Amino acid sequence: MLRTNKRHKTKEFEEQLVQKFPHRCPYCDQPLSYDQFDLKVGENKIQCFSCHKTYIKVVSDSREERG
Repeated sequence: MLRTNKRHKTKEFEEQLVQKFPHRCPYCDQPLSYDQFDLKVGENKIQCFSCHKTYIKVVSDSREERG
């Protein structure tokens, strides 16, 4: 959503979450939760409980500023 501040003539952007979808395995498309994994910043190896294939989940540092 775009807001215009008439007093200072600046534009502010506001993020809105419209809908949240469950995480899914990229191979078998089964829903999964990352709660049971100890995810760290960087690359994490995840093995699907349904198809037993392994893939990489990348976690970014939430303290990084968006540009």
